[in-house]
Amino acid sequence: MERIPHLLLVNSVLDDRVQLRRLLEPLNLHITEVASGLEAIETLQRATVDLVVTAIAIGEFDSWRLARFIRSGICRGGRTLPIIIVTRIWCERITEITARDFGINHLLAFEDRHRLPALVQSCLKSPTEGLGRRRVLVVEDHEDNARLVKKILQPRFDVELAGDGKSGLKAWQEGRHDLVLLDIMLPGMSGTTVLDRIMKINPGQPVVIMTAHGTMDVAKNLMVSGAADFVTKPFRADELRTVCELATRREDYIVSNAQVADRMDRLQQLRNLLGNIIDSMPSVLVGVDQHGFVTLWNQGAEQLSGITAAAAQGRPLDEVWPDFSEMDEVRLSLAEGDIRKRSTVSYQHGGKNCYCDITIYPLFESDVVGAVIRLDDVTERVLMEERIVQSEKMVSMGQLAAGMAHEVNNPLAGVLQNIQVVRNRLSEHLEANRAAAEAADLDMTSLSHYLQSRDVNTLLDAVMESGKRVVQLIENMLSFSRREDSSRISSDLAGLIDKSVELAASNFDLQRKFDFRFVEIQREYDKGLPLINCNPVQIQQVILNLLMNGAHAMEEKLQKLRATTSGVVDYQPQFVLRTRYANQTATIEIEDNGLGMNEETQRRVFEPFFTTKKVGDGTGLGLSICYFIVTKNHRGTMRVDSVPNVRTKFSLDLPASAPCG
Repeated sequence: MERIPHLLLVNSVLDDRVQLRRLLEPLNLHITEVASGLEAIETLQRATVDLVVTAIAIGEFDSWRLARFIRSGICRGGRTLPIIIVTRIWCERITEITARDFGINHLLAFEDRHRLPALVQSCLKSPTEGLGRRRVLVVEDHEDNARLVKKILQPRFDVELAGDGKSGLKAWQEGRHDLVLLDIMLPGMSGTTVLDRIMKINPGQPVVIMTAHGTMDVAKNLMVSGAADFVTKPFRADELRTVCELATRREDYIVSNAQVADRMDRLQQLRNLLGNIIDSMPSVLVGVDQHGFVTLWNQGAEQLSGITAAAAQGRPLDEVWPDFSEMDEVRLSLAEGDIRKRSTVSYQHGGKNCYCDITIYPLFESDVVGAVIRLDDVTERVLMEERIVQSEKMVSMGQLAAGMAHEVNNPLAGVLQNIQVVRNRLSEHLEANRAAAEAADLDMTSLSHYLQSRDVNTLLDAVMESGKRVVQLIENMLSFSRREDSSRISSDLAGLIDKSVELAASNFDLQRKFDFRFVEIQREYDKGLPLINCNPVQIQQVILNLLMNGAHAMEEKLQKLRATTSGVVDYQPQFVLRTRYANQTATIEIEDNGLGMNEETQRRVFEPFFTTKKVGDGTGLGLSICYFIVTKNHRGTMRVDSVPNVRTKFSLDLPASAPCG
């Protein structure tokens, strides 16, 4: 049975291992995955491996140590075990040099990982194939010198010989060697000409001039013309090896420095771009390390705090910005590694009340290393929401005012006016009263004594005072439409519901002749319900809106039943009002037995401007504003449960002690 090749995959990043394994699985290999160099060594000690695919950073026992261990020949795979490095971050030339020195077969950027299967197959067929040793071309017409040079360099380089300038130039053009050792005095084509041709084709090609003592000036001129170095004849073995090593490294250093400089330049460009993006953002962005010291301070932070980035950098945030009130949230985010959010936080800026949303994002490496604090100004949004709430409330109050004006103001004005007329006609000081009394044979003085003894005037004053109290009651009701602040007080929810019912009972639709007082009210209040911290005016607005919507739904159902039953209807509109208390949460339920809603309407009922009413009968903002008041202003929840043509129930859950929003 044919043996399946064994591949050792070494990578400390799980996601990278997964991606590489998916690429290799079609090759029918036995793959062993490990996350560190030490685990790789343990695997190599106990199992025969045919190929190693590794990253560079694999723990303290890095890939270079791993390669040294393999090339020592003490593991089961032997010193020729192929090694392929796949790495994400690397300086190409330096890494290539290091890989060659450590006997790596292939070096591959992670972004080119699609080439890995082909390299693996190639290494399995030819284990010694790979980066290999550097190639040196020696152009020397003296055969003894050429053999001596080859003998000296053979342990470190693959050496190719050429006996004259013409054949040497041809060999270089075909092979493109890492180094050319070039004698000056050559038959046919001089070393000077060969150097000139090479430099025109590849100015970066390392060339070392071999010269006798008497040609030093020529050697100097040739180096000016592009030669990397020179060595004088007769040369010592160690000197020749050193010159060749330096010459091959020289180009590596130049290329590596250029690559590093290019990457540093791109990194600086990226930093400048990110800095511009961060500064151009409308949000305030502040970065801190795990100890709370400032690491980032954008222009938004400068404008809000009045502190420059240079002055803030490296200092404790609570010292730089003492007005920042969320340091406890920052510390919790740093300690627990959780995103922290605070909505509609009030603060003073330029003598005005402003609002912002605050989000704190922890920054991770292996652990939390800091956090970014983002402040978004939502002042305009809050003011707009308040204006929308106020506008919708005024729409409701317009309906209430019309009903109250018709039902109370006109009769009340008549009562008060007639009481005043009665008082005037009972006065003995008016000539008309005296004339009428004489005609009726009535003594006005006696009548005055009678009225005083029977307290008639006092009773009339009491009627007048009661009328004035009714006027005051109407004024109190109308004060509901005035703009209120966002303060909260401990409130009796049952009392708020009852007051809302009284307000709703004063409203009826003149056009459709529907009177709210026709509705039966059933109350199921929890006697153990405590006072709840809320804005009573806003909660009353929500309840009133739900009551009016429910009344319209029941009125429409009544009209439909009358239209289909010739006016004989066995239907009693009914509200069921409930309160419950459990788990530090108060629940209000308002249930009607009107038309109900289908599933589509229930899904969209809280959307702004969504309405099922006819054009002109509603704005579609009422329930969306109610939802906003409950969920945003009171951190509660609001939901609807309805059965078409049977019932609709709205439920409001309010925390017993909601935070200020």
